[in-house]
Amino acid sequence: MRVFVINLARAGARRSRMLQQFTELGLEVEFHEAVDGRHLTREQYAQVDRNSRRRMGLKPQADGSIANWLSQRRVMQEVAEDGPEVFTILEDDAVLSPDLPSVLAALEQRPFAFDIVKLNRRSPEKAFVSSMRLSTGHSVGRVRYHDFGCEGYVITREAARRFLAATPKMTWEIDQAINYYWENGLNILYLDPPVVFHGDHDASQIEEGRALARQRHLRTTNPAYVLWRRVIRSIAREFSRRREFQRRLQEDRTGIGRM
Repeated sequence: MRVFVINLARAGARRSRMLQQFTELGLEVEFHEAVDGRHLTREQYAQVDRNSRRRMGLKPQADGSIANWLSQRRVMQEVAEDGPEVFTILEDDAVLSPDLPSVLAALEQRPFAFDIVKLNRRSPEKAFVSSMRLSTGHSVGRVRYHDFGCEGYVITREAARRFLAATPKMTWEIDQAINYYWENGLNILYLDPPVVFHGDHDASQIEEGRALARQRHLRTTNPAYVLWRRVIRSIAREFSRRREFQRRLQEDRTGIGRM
């Protein structure tokens, strides 16, 4: 399976760490240069749907978050145009399990239908509902009601096409846009135990940018308006994700969607 690692040109230390991990695992890797949040163009800023975010009471997107969204979509666009039917995207701060090669080999055979299989889980304490097992012994299933993080995931070429079509502009950060299956319609499954983990090697430019964006938001937007819009959004999201989660569990039980 082809594996893409998104890496900033100036993040040489992260690239070296990832390359060492892949060498130890005996896997080939393709590095894909990330968009640099420090040097966004006017055209790149225009990819953010600021009006929709304002209506929902959301803070402005940080430059690092915009860059990450653009970077992951670039990989998807490249593969959607001319690439394999299934591939893996990893962020360059990922820590890889020794089980990764066998899991990727099993998923490449597509023993069941999926759009995305998340290789990481940010919140392992969340309830996991297993629906099938891989030949490696790992379980694949759903997290109640979803999880965040995009350190690593396997995605099909068709799913990449559908995701690109469903998200012509950036409303959510990339891990939200991918994991909000009740909005994008993708069949997203999770691996248990995970084989990709979030590394804490150095400071995140994304986190720093988020803090600055939050400060600007509080200075320029009426707090009462922000709170009201967020409450409405949260209620609608909670209803939608719970309803869709239950529907998909029922499909899993009846075997709908299996290959």
